[in-house]
Amino acid sequence: MGAWSVGASAVPIVALLALYLVGWRRLHRRDPVRWTVARAGCFIAGMVVLAAGLWSPLEAWGPLLLSWHMTQHMLLSMVAPPLLLAGWPFMPLMHGLPRWIAVDLLGPLLGWPGLRRLLARLVHPTVSWPVSVVMTWAWHLPPAYAWALSGPVPHGIEHACFLWSGILFWWPVVEPWPWRGRWPRWSMAFYLLLADVANTFVAAILAFAPSVIYGTYALTAPALGVDPLSDQRRAAAIMWLPGQLLLLVPAVVILARAGRRPRRPRSVQLPLLAPAPTRRADLLRLPLLGALLRSRRGRLALRLVMLGVAALVVADGFLGPEAASTNVAGTWPWTHGRGLAVVAAIGVGNLACMGCPLIAPRTLLRRWIRPRFRWPGWLRAKWPVAAMIVAWLVAYEALGWWDSPWLTASLVLGLVGAATAVDLLFEGSSFCQWVCPVGQWNMAMAIASPLQIQPRDPAVCMNCTSQACLRGGDRGPGCGTGLFVPRKSGSLECTWCLDCVTACPHDNVAIGTAVPMRETTIEGTRSAIGAWSHRTDFATLLLVLGAGGLANALLMTEPVVAAVDGWTWIASPALRAAIATLAAIAMLLALPAVACVVGGPWRERWAGLALDLWPLGASVWLVHFGFHLASGWASALPPLQRAAREATGLDLGEPRWSTHCCASAPAWLVPAMLVALGVGLVATLWLAWSRACRRGTPRAAAVDGLVAMAWWMVAAWLVLQPMQMRGLLG
Repeated sequence: MGAWSVGASAVPIVALLALYLVGWRRLHRRDPVRWTVARAGCFIAGMVVLAAGLWSPLEAWGPLLLSWHMTQHMLLSMVAPPLLLAGWPFMPLMHGLPRWIAVDLLGPLLGWPGLRRLLARLVHPTVSWPVSVVMTWAWHLPPAYAWALSGPVPHGIEHACFLWSGILFWWPVVEPWPWRGRWPRWSMAFYLLLADVANTFVAAILAFAPSVIYGTYALTAPALGVDPLSDQRRAAAIMWLPGQLLLLVPAVVILARAGRRPRRPRSVQLPLLAPAPTRRADLLRLPLLGALLRSRRGRLALRLVMLGVAALVVADGFLGPEAASTNVAGTWPWTHGRGLAVVAAIGVGNLACMGCPLIAPRTLLRRWIRPRFRWPGWLRAKWPVAAMIVAWLVAYEALGWWDSPWLTASLVLGLVGAATAVDLLFEGSSFCQWVCPVGQWNMAMAIASPLQIQPRDPAVCMNCTSQACLRGGDRGPGCGTGLFVPRKSGSLECTWCLDCVTACPHDNVAIGTAVPMRETTIEGTRSAIGAWSHRTDFATLLLVLGAGGLANALLMTEPVVAAVDGWTWIASPALRAAIATLAAIAMLLALPAVACVVGGPWRERWAGLALDLWPLGASVWLVHFGFHLASGWASALPPLQRAAREATGLDLGEPRWSTHCCASAPAWLVPAMLVALGVGLVATLWLAWSRACRRGTPRAAAVDGLVAMAWWMVAAWLVLQPMQMRGLLG
């Protein structure tokens, strides 16, 4: 059972390998630069993988264990095809044949226009991608899978489908010479990303199925002493984890190479006419929403409404029931507020800070109270707020903040009081910029948003001498965080207060579109921040946020909770939770700290690595808070119904507490979470590669990639673990 078995496929495999080597040798003599040893090595490696998939013990064990069969499928469809195509097999195979066969017999056939059009159509992305996805999904349907295991002929047909659909799929990605695709190279990265989505859904179905899907393995696996459900989950992990790497790593390489290609100069014909002005998308120009956002009173009204919501949370937290799941303070901030904030920050922008209730009192009181002090220079750094974020994460776990309505109410009340006191004493938005940990998180998450505050017409700003958007003027105060709109790059340090919109005398500030995460690639000096290479405090803040997101989610998974509870040598559960939080953050930060030893000055490496890792960190926060929002969204209404009835006698309906005890994640959620982590990993790897290329430090890209993969593996693992549903009854 464990021996290699060479079947009938040995003849074509050996013949093709011999033809290739003969043809490659002839081509290598003529053009060694193009036909390198590496090309031949790729083809040989592909043939070895193909032989391993067909002749190794995988062939014998495949009908008995799903995990072995899945490994075989991965080799045939995901590993062998790109290696074979990377060897550019067409020309070597043709040159390996006798001349009379290659020229006289195959030449007219291959030159036939109808056949050439058919082959070009088959390897077109709009055909090759659906064929590959349909093959993967169709053969994993239980009837088709059972038929494939019924005999050697159906099994061989299944393997042939996986191999040839894999060749079609990888053809436009690899582009074996002399073939060249018509689609731009960068589009292949999204081609691979979409394939990863399809692959993830199949793997998720296998991983989270409550019972064995394929009846054959329910009989064969127990006979070998293997639990069939565990074997099915191992097969899902084999399909998902290596499959995602095989799809996402090439996507990163394609994006990096596409970004380095020089642009072709465009021909210009005289006379040169001035181009017609283009209209940029601007959220502030929408009929109703734009008018609300441009108005100072409209924005104040929004903040006062949110202040009323905060007052409701505080009141119910102090006066309502102690059970967090039945209290507004126990559900709205932790299950709904955080989830909506992260979705809004990534999807739209920093709406959370724009409508922040903490600054509503200071906005009103500043009409009569003028701040007299400037924020101390020695505190103008992100070190204190980074330390506060770590302290907050430790206190969150140690004190069980989500499980105590009165602690939540105290926190909200304390933040409102601190924001009011600081901003009535100090000029600008000192609390938002230097103190508020929630604001730092909001601004960092907004880096991933496609909407940013920017000048509508840069030429108008060049001719402006007032700089009212920064300094303020007759129409209102300027930017409280010291951002000058023409020199502003991205969303970091921008609270979306929109005071710059009101203050601008030319009405030249817009909420326009931008490339998400683009500001992490700008290494020059920018307004209010300076150069990234000199801002170790900013870099530390981003790394703390990324590592903190992973640590916060890890400490909610059942395996980690059980492990921490097993630390019986620490008597206090709160102390155990605090030590576990600090240890998790420290271990996650140790990886980038060690990586900074390679690739250049430590300060520049630390800053660059922080920027490169942030897409992955943002995806972790999105996955974590999005999970709670999607699975517990219905739990918002019952606490409000209870509070309204108890406080005012208003009947808003009978609370349905079943939404708290019986919440379950929708079927699409886990695959969507895995896809989001994959997107974050792709963005991180691409940023690391492009930064290393700009700086000429390729070794740094490899080291940074290892750090990113380590973080991603932790995130992927925690997504697949049972997680506590904090804020709910069960």
